[in-house]
Amino acid sequence: MDTTGRGVLDTPQVRGVAISYAAILLILAILIPASPAFAESCSKPTARSKIAETLKLASEQRPVNITFRTHADGVKLSIGLKSKYPDDMTIILQNDFEQLNIKDDRFEVLLRLMGNRERLSVPFAAIKAFWDKSDLKCSDG
Repeated sequence: MDTTGRGVLDTPQVRGVAISYAAILLILAILIPASPAFAESCSKPTARSKIAETLKLASEQRPVNITFRTHADGVKLSIGLKSKYPDDMTIILQNDFEQLNIKDDRFEVLLRLMGNRERLSVPFAAIKAFWDKSDLKCSDG
């Protein structure tokens, strides 16, 4: 590292700092879209149509995670689940589900939870967060 005059660093060091800033910007560009604060809102029509399309692909090879508001209008689940999850509930559609039925405004599914069969009906408007595999697709906070 060469110095000039009174100990001022020569330009190669300045270029090294610029590369460091570029690396930081690249890392931020990768991390920010994965953050819930920067994900698309699940209440947008485009997000809802993506949710409906992705739900059709749910399987052992393609897990889908859904967090929804259990107290939202139109949510149907057992009294036991509502008391256990009074605000939000997250389900993973991967192995233990049957009869996935996707409507224009909601989805219905039969889950096996702790040995019990539970039928859920969840309007798309109740969805708070949605992941396809491990990628966050939408979030409402």
